[in-house]
Amino acid sequence: MAQLRCLTIKAKDPKRLADFYRKVFELKTVSEDGSLVRLSDGVFTLALLNQHGDGTRGLYASGFQVENLDGVKDKGERGDKASPHGEWQIADPDGNLIDLTAKGFGAAQEKSPFPIRHLALYTADPKRLANFYGDVFKMKEVAYSDRSSIFVADGYFNVALLYQRAGEEKNGFNHFGFHVTDIEEMRDRAEKTGVPRGAKRPDRIPYAEYRLHDPEGNGIDISEKGWKV
Repeated sequence: MAQLRCLTIKAKDPKRLADFYRKVFELKTVSEDGSLVRLSDGVFTLALLNQHGDGTRGLYASGFQVENLDGVKDKGERGDKASPHGEWQIADPDGNLIDLTAKGFGAAQEKSPFPIRHLALYTADPKRLANFYGDVFKMKEVAYSDRSSIFVADGYFNVALLYQRAGEEKNGFNHFGFHVTDIEEMRDRAEKTGVPRGAKRPDRIPYAEYRLHDPEGNGIDISEKGWKV
């Protein structure tokens, strides 16, 4: 079964971001060089890729580990060149990039107490994307919101397909999330690194309790409840 096990962020300063995630969420270093830092919670890999020049930065690509690369890579539109830690790249119907590998993205041997368990993107058609991730990666629909959003999961990792209303967030990757044991502790840790303590999420949000941002502005949900998988 395919498993969502990587998120790649294009960063202005990967080493600075890596320090943030190590200090706040205790992620472990898998590899580090001038262009790429790979961190892991023991299951999931967070890849921080150096974006040179004025290119777009932020959440860049999800990553699925698959059993048979040839059986998956032709099921989506061809993406860009695969990330350094992937073997192939496709795009979903909205153009969100997906790295593929049959070898694994590189996970740390030691597990972090604060695992990455969630990714969210905005889309004008949540059902179309739910069908795609179900058909290609066998993800299951596990929850729905009263705002027409759909949550899909692979049994471990949750993906929110958030319905985009006019004037709201742009289509594409929006944030990811950590399952934590103490919200206030994580807010304190984040503040000590020099970023704001974050804001409480609206009560209608079913899972995450607070939203933080890393030093480059990438959105991070933190949740004691966790996400349905």
